[in-house]
Amino acid sequence: HPPGRLLLVGLENGAGPLSELSEPLPLTLMAVQKHVRVREEAGLVATQKHGRSRHVRLRAHGLERASDWIKQSEKRWNAAFDRLAEALEEDDA
Repeated sequence: HPPGRLLLVGLENGAGPLSELSEPLPLTLMAVQKHVRVREEAGLVATQKHGRSRHVRLRAHGLERASDWIKQSEKRWNAAFDRLAEALEEDDA
């Protein structure tokens, strides 16, 4: 989802208040809060209350887990495509 990815990009420079992170996004603050909640449940971000505002930061461990999963999925898909290519080559022969 593009706004969700923009939210993560906005956090690349460090933690920030949710209200500031939501400013460049084409979403309401409530919608951004939902995106943050989903990413927090997935372990990609963490939130902490500072006074009246909620600050959001990236969680490196969560991003590493996501990256590892993507790499493993890529390996499985590449192996499947290789098998498909071999099968198609056999059919052509």
